[in-house]
Amino acid sequence: MRTVIVPAVAVLLVGLAQVVLAEPPGTGRGKELVALEQKVLGAWKGRIGCDGRLVFRADGTYELTEYGPAPYDSAGTWKVRWDALPATLILTCKTSEIPDEVGKITEVKLIELDDKSLAFKYATKYVGHYSRVKK
Repeated sequence: MRTVIVPAVAVLLVGLAQVVLAEPPGTGRGKELVALEQKVLGAWKGRIGCDGRLVFRADGTYELTEYGPAPYDSAGTWKVRWDALPATLILTCKTSEIPDEVGKITEVKLIELDDKSLAFKYATKYVGHYSRVKK
């Protein structure tokens, strides 16, 4: 009887180990998303004067400088929400030269993102186009 139980227990333990040590479902896709978010990181310069300059950092913070017709600066946190396509870039303003902007959450649709270009669409028809700042 022992000779039957020992192999059976061994098979169960191997199967259990595979389940416990297996990669959780969806993490492969998660790695792809992380790679896409890595493309956002760095400095971006607006293609028109009012777009200003954006800097996205890996710690989830951003700076927006020289934005608008009377250029102002602001900073805050950023994240990307992937629950729909196109993905949504969420900017939460923490500091700004315009007091009404502090605490404001801006959601824009990412319509272009690669190594050289970043473009997003605001709720209005305005689209911000940015180019990667060359080092």
